[in-house]
Amino acid sequence: MAEQLDLRKYQDKKLIAFDLYGTCINHHFKNVRLSWKLRDILKTKPITLQDIQEWKIEIDWVKIQVDDEFIGNIRKDIEWTYIFWDTLETLEYIKSKWYKTAVVSNLSKDYAEPLYRLIPEWLFDYKILSFEVWATKSDLDSRIYENLKTKSWIDFKDMIMIWDSLKADVVWSNNVWITPIHLNRADEWWIKEVEKLWIKFIQIYTLADLMKIL
Repeated sequence: MAEQLDLRKYQDKKLIAFDLYGTCINHHFKNVRLSWKLRDILKTKPITLQDIQEWKIEIDWVKIQVDDEFIGNIRKDIEWTYIFWDTLETLEYIKSKWYKTAVVSNLSKDYAEPLYRLIPEWLFDYKILSFEVWATKSDLDSRIYENLKTKSWIDFKDMIMIWDSLKADVVWSNNVWITPIHLNRADEWWIKEVEKLWIKFIQIYTLADLMKIL
């Protein structure tokens, strides 16, 4: 975490929101590649790959081909999902400080399974998942953020977002006036320079660093 931080704008917040993959959980097995079109459909519709196979779903009048081997590889990917060492400890600490918590994530219904398997339900007050709200985190669409505000009854100015992607998370949440914190687990040097040019935000290198801020 950077030296001599001005933490005043991070005080007196009411809700701490987290991304899921890359922030709270992750997975090693990455030999499965979805097409961009299929990925976009799955992230904004409450359907699984099994549903696509059984229902013979079409996109733009073209039938999607999903076979048993492909679905099996996706399931292996999901089985290899693991929780970061600092996730539960940090979430429990934040809850002990009486903050509301949320998970806000672009993901498909298939990849939501590890959330319920690895993280106790009580640790998140709100779950805003793109396939359930039919909208993704985007610089052109604020519906996923509006959904969080509606469900929580908390204004954007009283929220903090902790996410690992600079563009999809930090920049886009900042665009709706949510205070961002960037989780730079890989300690990527270029991001440290980018923040000086775009927006001011704190970078942390583990979720446990939040316990020094909140």
